[in-house]
Parts: sequence; structure tokens; C-alpha cells
Amino acid sequence: MRSIFLLVAVWMGALGLAQTPPPKASDPVQVGVQLYRLGLYDKALPKFEEALKRNPSSPEALYWLARTQLKLGLLNPALENAKTLVARNATYIGGYMVLAEAYVALARATEDRARAQGYLEMALTALKDGEKVNPKYPPLHAQRGVVYAFLGQYDKAVESLKLSLVLEDAPEVRSTLAEVYLAQGKADEALQEYKKALAKAPQDVSLRVRYASLLLLKNQAEEAAKVLEEAVQMRPGNAEAWYTLGQAYFALRRWKEAGVAFEQTIALAPVRYPAAYAYAGRVYMELGEAQKARSRLTVAVQMEKQNPEYRFYLGLANERLGDKAGARYQCQEALKLKPGFKEAEDCVNRNL
Repeated sequence: MRSIFLLVAVWMGALGLAQTPPPKASDPVQVGVQLYRLGLYDKALPKFEEALKRNPSSPEALYWLARTQLKLGLLNPALENAKTLVARNATYIGGYMVLAEAYVALARATEDRARAQGYLEMALTALKDGEKVNPKYPPLHAQRGVVYAFLGQYDKAVESLKLSLVLEDAPEVRSTLAEVYLAQGKADEALQEYKKALAKAPQDVSLRVRYASLLLLKNQAEEAAKVLEEAVQMRPGNAEAWYTLGQAYFALRRWKEAGVAFEQTIALAPVRYPAAYAYAGRVYMELGEAQKARSRLTVAVQMEKQNPEYRFYLGLANERLGDKAGARYQCQEALKLKPGFKEAEDCVNRNL
């Protein structure tokens, strides 16, 4: 499963300042926030440090400093700053949010399961304290749902996320709820939450890809293709959207369109999706273009030498081109990697 349950983290952090007026244009906090939202965390950090020197009592400066430190992996300084923020500003809800997020980050960073659980429980305590400040703050309940999900307490996670949605129907939270349902094996419920989230955020390409991926798992390739066709129109440079669209076309046996989608994936992200080369090779096999198939499958095998499927299909491409030795070798390698691979066995026997 992909890294899940933190899909709302940045969104919740941004809302943490909703209770305060925006800083003046000359304030380094504003510049820092702009840099932060651009993903330029290393440049944002000195701005927040400067703001804190100017005004050591500023909760906004300390809040954003802690958030930026988390992004840069400076977990212990972030935790200390979050604790300081809460101690100095007991009514500032953002402090409890970033403190909980710091504990979650520490839990994710440790390999000690007992220690990780301890951090997550401390995150819950921070959120409970924050609830005393504002019991109807939607991101707080969403964050609690995230923590429960990490603890494997999925029913409680669902309960918290649903409470957040009652207070504010946010697509990010619906998407997170879908991920929790998936962790519970409730694909139909997850599909409905993704659908509702997408209705609220139709321009969110990442959300479209996640929704379409689940549609594919549910054998709804036609609907997945429609969702993804809109995605690549919105963001033609999004390799993941093209790759998933290729999978949808492949499932529908729309070979030429699948080939275009996988070639787009390769052009946009040459090393991120080894499977795109393998899929492209299989598409060319279906189109009767064995030479192109061998070329793409060769790259797939080079990128993932231990994948028996890639070697098997490369063997088939070699066989189509009359290269019996090459076909036999690749299928033998596939058999070594996957003993009992019947199709590879047949390939070896045909090419003795």
C-alpha cells in the first residue's frame, strides 16, 4: 500500500492559522509562507527564524518554523518548538496541531514499534488538549483520524474522519477516509468516498489517479479511462496519470491508445515506471511490432532484472523475431526466478 493517511497534513497545517489575521506584506512570515507553499523549505526556514528574532512572542513565526523544520527532517527541533508554542500560547489551536504532527513524524521515523506507539499516543494527547480550545475545529478531528489509522485503530479513525466531515466536508478528508476504508478491505466504501471527494475537487489530478486506480481494481476500466482522460487534459505533464491511463486502455484492449499513454509516461519519467516499458512492450506485441516490443522489454528487464514476468515477455518478443536462443535464455531466467512458471516452461520447450 502507498504511504497513506497523511494526505491532509499540509492542508491541516495551513488551516492552523485560520484564527489569526494574515501578516503584513513586509513581514518575513508572509514571505516564508509563500516559499513554504512553493516547496522551498530550505529558503523558508531563515525567514521564519528572522521573524522569530524580530518578535519572539509571535505564535505564527514559531508555528511555521516548526512546520518547516518537519519538512526538512529536523524532527527534534520541530518538536521542541511545537512544545514551546503550546506552552506560550495555550489558546492557539495551531500549536496543538503541529505538536501532534511532530509526534507522528517521530513515530514514522523510528523502527522501534513500542516507541512509535508511544509517540502516536502523545499525538492523541496533544489533540485532546487542542480539542479543549476548539472542539469544533475540523482539521483536529481529521488529524486524530490519521493518528488512529497509524495505530491500526481503523474504526476510531473512521469515526474521527466522519466527525471532521460533518463539521466541514473537505475533499482531502474524504480522500483520507477512502484510504482508511481500503486498509480495512472495504473497497466499495472507499470508491464512494473517492467519488464524493472528486465531485468537490474535480481539478485534483492526484485524487483522480487514486480514484481511477481503485476503479481499475474493481474492473471498471471504462470509467477509469474517462476519469484519467480528463486528468491528462488538465495536467499533460503528469506521468502517473498517463501511466494509469495506459493501464486502463490496456485492460480495455485499446492497444494503440495504450501505447501512446505508456510512451508518454516514459518520456515524462524515464526511470520512475519500469512497468511502463513492460506494458509498452506487451502492447507492441499485440500490435505485431515485435522489434519495438523487444526494445521496450529489454529496458524493463535491465531496470528490474529479478522480475520473471518481464523476462518471460522479452522471451516471447525474441521468439517472434526468430531468436530462439534469446527466447530460451529469457524464459529459463524467468523459470529460475519463478519456479513452476508454466508459460515460461512452454516457451523454453518451444525454443530448444
